[in-house]
Amino acid sequence: MSKNNLVKKFMDYALGSGIVLLLGFISAPLNTRLFTPEEFGKFSVFLMYVTILNMIVMMGFDQAFIRHFYIEKGNETKLLYKSLKIPVIICTLVTILTVIFNRQISMMLFGTNNNQLLFLFTINNFSMLISGFATLVIRMQQKGKLYSMVQVGQKLSNIIIILLLFIPLNSSFLTLIYAFVFSNILISIMAIFFGREVWLISRDKLKVKNLHTTTKGLLKFGFPLVFTFLVTWLFQSADRIFIQHYRGYTELGLYTAAFSIIALLNAVQGAFTTFWVPVAYERYETDCNSQHFFKKVTSIVSFIMFFVGIMIIFFKDIIIFILGEEFRGASNIMPFLVFMPLMYTISETTFLGINFKKKSYYHIIIALSAAGLNIIGNAVLVPKFGATGAAISTGIAYIFFFSIRTFISNRLYKVNFDLKRIYLMTICLSIFTLYATFYSFDIYYFLIGIWNIIMLIILYIKDILRWTDYKSFKK
Repeated sequence: MSKNNLVKKFMDYALGSGIVLLLGFISAPLNTRLFTPEEFGKFSVFLMYVTILNMIVMMGFDQAFIRHFYIEKGNETKLLYKSLKIPVIICTLVTILTVIFNRQISMMLFGTNNNQLLFLFTINNFSMLISGFATLVIRMQQKGKLYSMVQVGQKLSNIIIILLLFIPLNSSFLTLIYAFVFSNILISIMAIFFGREVWLISRDKLKVKNLHTTTKGLLKFGFPLVFTFLVTWLFQSADRIFIQHYRGYTELGLYTAAFSIIALLNAVQGAFTTFWVPVAYERYETDCNSQHFFKKVTSIVSFIMFFVGIMIIFFKDIIIFILGEEFRGASNIMPFLVFMPLMYTISETTFLGINFKKKSYYHIIIALSAAGLNIIGNAVLVPKFGATGAAISTGIAYIFFFSIRTFISNRLYKVNFDLKRIYLMTICLSIFTLYATFYSFDIYYFLIGIWNIIMLIILYIKDILRWTDYKSFKK
């Protein structure tokens, strides 16, 4: 794939993420002024539950759909509905059980018998399932501009619904839940429309040869990932679980607010991952000896993510200022959270050997190891340092997550990623985040930040000069 095509595809995806990033700068301070930290904390708990249920409902079939999409060229419609069948059945069964045991489930999950909350919970299960597959279709077709429109539509609808409902619902966390659920429904409709050539069933499509991929094959690839995702959920949610247990909803709300700022960096991560996964699979299926290509992408992504991470920490006090007075405490929570999108995004370029070789069971080992470390870290640090301790534990766990993910992948598909450079920058940034966690901006803060920028340029100067040379991208 030529440099121009690669850059064009990325820019198509980045367009939506850039607009979402700008909308995020509007919605983050808006939400923190409309809702108290306690209401934010309650909404965070709702998100935890719907996320874990979505992982169970999906059964890994979404990932199996991604893996087999290019293998089943011309047969995408059959693959889509074969991948959807079991998740829809599971979601229906969950809905029936929810209706039968509505009171018990409501009390167990939310500590209150709230039928409105349970109704939203049930509707959201279906909306997340359909929107998940609908957006995957657009991603795998590499329709970057349409995917960007879906992203922007979701964010805009979320903001509009919050503005419409926060007064009638008395600034309750239910407003945030309504906005989340109905924005998911909207993107389901939009994404199905944009990918309708895959969703629509016709006689010609039915006459196409049978799939090479069986339901058993999809299940074999996807099912191990269910355990991986569940453990990954525990890995990603341990911080909030421990904060809620030891410090309550208010501090959990502060943590969620800090997380919402980092979520803006997730827009960069999301743009890259959305663009990168189909490109990587297509490249590997076309030429399995593309190690130089994967190394080049890793270098570019590492430089960009480290630079963005440094900038966010450098200006954290200014960023937190826009959240409002009630959320000033998020300033010391945010620095170590930078490692979450940073290390995850870089690892998206270094872990693909596991999926290329279809060794998905390794994801279980990776997730278990990272989750175990994060649980221990939270158990030790949260009782003493609260949400700040949770952020430190999460940051360290993501560095470990990147390391073990890359190590196993490199054993299966050898690529010289120049890891010494990545780890040296990680150490430099860790020193900066540690200082930024316990101190406000001063001369030492400034000097450590500048030192990080200088180190980044020194380590990547040769690559920076090479990236400006068109000939180096021809292959």
